[in-house]
Amino acid sequence: MSVVVDVVPTTESLDLYGEPSSRSAFSLSGHVCISISSPYSVFDRRRTARILLQSVQLTFDGQSEVITNALGYSPLRLCSITRELVTEGPLELSNEGQERGDEPAQWHVVFDLPIPGWLPASHTFAAGDLGASTQYHLQAIVKFAVLDDTASSWSLSTIYSPFRSRPRTIEVLKPVVLRRFVEPPTDEPVTEPTPMINYLLTPPPQNIPAANSVPAHVLSKIQVLGSVPKHVDVCANRLPFTLRLRTKDLPEAECQRLRVTKFTIDVVQEERCRRVKNAAEFQTKYPIAPAALQPPNTPLLNMNNVGEMYQLGLYLAPPSSAARMVASSSMLPASESGVYRLTGNTHVFAEDMSKDAATWYTLETSIPITHSLGSQTQSPDWEGAATVRPSSVSPLYDVTHALKLSVSVEYDMPDTTTDETRSADLTFSIPLTFGRIAPPLPPRDLLSGLYTMLHLPDGAFPPSAAPGLLPNGAGLPVYSQLFDAQGNRKVDDTPLPRYAPAGAEPPTDDAQPTSAISDAQTFFPHDKRQELDATSL
Repeated sequence: MSVVVDVVPTTESLDLYGEPSSRSAFSLSGHVCISISSPYSVFDRRRTARILLQSVQLTFDGQSEVITNALGYSPLRLCSITRELVTEGPLELSNEGQERGDEPAQWHVVFDLPIPGWLPASHTFAAGDLGASTQYHLQAIVKFAVLDDTASSWSLSTIYSPFRSRPRTIEVLKPVVLRRFVEPPTDEPVTEPTPMINYLLTPPPQNIPAANSVPAHVLSKIQVLGSVPKHVDVCANRLPFTLRLRTKDLPEAECQRLRVTKFTIDVVQEERCRRVKNAAEFQTKYPIAPAALQPPNTPLLNMNNVGEMYQLGLYLAPPSSAARMVASSSMLPASESGVYRLTGNTHVFAEDMSKDAATWYTLETSIPITHSLGSQTQSPDWEGAATVRPSSVSPLYDVTHALKLSVSVEYDMPDTTTDETRSADLTFSIPLTFGRIAPPLPPRDLLSGLYTMLHLPDGAFPPSAAPGLLPNGAGLPVYSQLFDAQGNRKVDDTPLPRYAPAGAEPPTDDAQPTSAISDAQTFFPHDKRQELDATSL
């Protein structure tokens, strides 16, 4: 006898939308497939296979690991959600009547697990075993006992058979890819660009120039407004940016002495990798699995091979006391300097005081982005791959993005015997959010045929609307179309037309009213109706 267990999620990946939040949850559904087949025999008929299913325990497990030469090995369990799917006692399963079939008898034990909305996306970096990773798995533990194959029906002996038969356990581990998207998908056409976020920038105190530079009271009157997209597609090649400048409450004479010569832009990706003991800030913000479920108290379901060597003492912990590793990479192409020089009249603030309200001097640009990063500054033992990643926050690994802006100004000093000009650079950092954009839903006109089912006679179906393009469940009619409020199936009182051979005139009968089904059959061929019907099951 053969018993095979498989975990089959409804979708290939678990998709989460929006910002990570401990107040939100998503659903992961599917079924545990249990297949039973009788042993093949050349000289005897195949016997009925019977088992007593005692337990189906399903666990959704999330883990994060760091393995580097500088930090050593650091494992962490993010979450562990366990459900018992057999809640009403043991169940007898048999393939009676299917012993001689080529296909095994199958049972599907369905599940629907709530998944926390704060979990970071699945990811790995650095080729090979070194680096960091976040993984998720579904683990199914099926416990059963083999019943007496000679018994053909349930009897008192089957109650005691588990005590005579050795209990058996089958464990199955199924990887689950968790993806995060900045927003839920929509079927509306994307006609407008991503909304922009405005940042009113003020130079920090440490960036105020010294006495030999532009006077501090002049710099403090300069207002800088930076506008960046609310989120940037991680696959995008350009980043729109708008810079606005003006002065506030600066005398007219001072405005005429002030010039803007250039501004410098850089888009930076910063990666941080840390040990578990340095992840306390994240653990206080999100409900990490308790200490009883953390290694070594409870081992990870899919520990890295190098991690096992660390635990066995084959690899020694690094002597370094480094708490984390950091790498900062520029996302500008190698051919781009990021310097934008102003030409012509650079006295952009000259007329600020002559108007009732100072107007913004606006500069708009589109910054090119490369996906082949070159590291600027990094830890000497950094082992991460240089690639653009979505912005993320997790216990052991973070990715942040920022737009580094520097505005260069010059000021003609008054009351000097020589034409003395002083300069200063105002530096700012604007946070950016890089993320994945969910693929759009199919247009609504693909589903229009499904919406007409209420107006069709019973048995007539609209043509199939490319099932491969439809989202999960979109090919099914809504519940109210098939059942009433009491749960009973709706019945169409319109009788079907009498049968007539192909090419013959349908019989006429006053008692049998002509239905629109004939027209529907002409418009919707028979094979199309079957195709949609099979998709809807």
